[in-house]
Amino acid sequence: MIFKKNQLDGILEDRGLANFNDNELFQVKNILSELNDQQLLKNSKKIISSDLVAEKATANYLKAIIEQNWVIINQNDQIVKQLAAKK
Repeated sequence: MIFKKNQLDGILEDRGLANFNDNELFQVKNILSELNDQQLLKNSKKIISSDLVAEKATANYLKAIIEQNWVIINQNDQIVKQLAAKK
């Protein structure tokens, strides 16, 4: 794991996301680790230095967006279920 627990907690807390369940936290750790492994969390000139690198960066960003969408879908499903239970 690239991030130490306190670093990841800080990243999530800074964004108001400190209350993830274990599954969501696992998904977020995977997203951040993959972006970090590809040095996409930094504003790097390396990303645009060649077409091949730019294509790989684009693919990794798109994969991260898809993974984030799964987290959002799961959270929305939980909200809908909680609202339905209150009726």
